[in-house]
Amino acid sequence: MINALKFSGIAVALVAGLLAFVWFANPFGVRDDFLVDRIVAMRVAPERLDLPETPEDHGMAYRDVDILTDDNIRLSAWEIPAPRPSDRTVIVNHPLTTTRYGSVEGLDGVSAEFLPMLRHLHDAGYNIITYDHRGQGESDGGLGALARGTEAPVGAGVTEWQDVVASLRYVLGHDAFGDDQLVFLSQCMGANATFLAWQNEPELFSHPQIRGLVANQPTLSDNMTDRFIRARTGLDLVDQVEAVQREQYGFGFANALETVPSVTVPILFSQVERDRYTFDPETGRNDIEQIMAAATVENEIVWIGPEHPHAFGTGQRFDAYRFFNTHPEPLLDFLARQFAEPE
Repeated sequence: MINALKFSGIAVALVAGLLAFVWFANPFGVRDDFLVDRIVAMRVAPERLDLPETPEDHGMAYRDVDILTDDNIRLSAWEIPAPRPSDRTVIVNHPLTTTRYGSVEGLDGVSAEFLPMLRHLHDAGYNIITYDHRGQGESDGGLGALARGTEAPVGAGVTEWQDVVASLRYVLGHDAFGDDQLVFLSQCMGANATFLAWQNEPELFSHPQIRGLVANQPTLSDNMTDRFIRARTGLDLVDQVEAVQREQYGFGFANALETVPSVTVPILFSQVERDRYTFDPETGRNDIEQIMAAATVENEIVWIGPEHPHAFGTGQRFDAYRFFNTHPEPLLDFLARQFAEPE
């Protein structure tokens, strides 16, 4: 027995030593290739999350509906009518690795919760359409064992523009909401997807019923991905990740600087200023400032953090996905101004 235990201990030590050698020496790029493949897989086929609550849990009547994209992906959505007849609708989407509910686990210990924010919109008299992007939540898409219905990779904004288009067409064709004034409330991946939808379907998005866009934490995807990878591994792998993703799936990262100039309505940006994935400590500026500068329309920003008006959170990225739950005033003010009757 003693000899067996000694042998077992030696074997464990040898395995640990081998793994340490592979990690630090990276022979033939084995470590980097493994990590790159894992990161790409996490981007195009993220874990599906449950929806632990519904609008009913927050006092809102709703119904489950399906939205079909032009590339035949069924999106699972909630349709939440205003408590009294309304001619104003908000279309809401979500970040990567969340759902229309949000995410219980979240990122860096901070969860994402959207239903309290939706309740503020509801009480202010807005109809709401909110959906799960392809390959996430209860929508179709995804790859392999995570796929539902038609397979489709998650694109972190690059493919989801088709979901944004489908949500707009759904509302414009709706029996009750079809004549409504509209505002998009698009978040992170969803915001990048909305910029791209505007670029790819300019005629559709020039519709006069569209009055504004709330862009909650859009990203420069290459910068954010680079900072995320370095925070988790300490390695410079972002170019390899994009190259492998492009080779395997035919698309790279979303580029907000190229797409946001296509937006034709006023934009309210919101951003955790010291979010470590979008803040550049060398310049002391957040990447969103470049996106705002590239926009060609009137825009403004709500900075989020403990040091700002409406002090909130601890400077973590996912604070932004809870901020409007307790501080809805900037959001409601922007919507009221965009939905105001023309003079």
